[in-house]
Amino acid sequence: MTPFIDSTLFKKKAEKKTLALVLSEGENVLSCIRQAMKDHGVRECNVGDINGKIRLGLINFFERSQFKSLRLENQAMLRASGRFKLSGGDLWGSMNVSTAGKKVTTGTFVRGTAAEGLEIKLGFVKDR
Repeated sequence: MTPFIDSTLFKKKAEKKTLALVLSEGENVLSCIRQAMKDHGVRECNVGDINGKIRLGLINFFERSQFKSLRLENQAMLRASGRFKLSGGDLWGSMNVSTAGKKVTTGTFVRGTAAEGLEIKLGFVKDR
């Protein structure tokens, strides 16, 4: 019995595009990603980068095999990665972020609001 492989064959010409989101003060980060994907007809995307600060937020991470949460308040972000899918109008996936500062912490972004000028870059493949 052969295993099921989740893959897609592209027979059309496609190009990789980047969608840059610039958020205003107090906007919900995950809601903005969901709305931008809906508005631009993007079904799947990769998080490429993040620049700016999170005004209020929460990340989860493991430290020495202990599960921890870290509240973010006016915290600068160093980098981000992740993958999102839009299915049935809902956002599925996760985004990992690294905080900038004396102690760099990397974890899964749970929720948060943006400070003025937070920029998130999403990469996706679009048919021509």
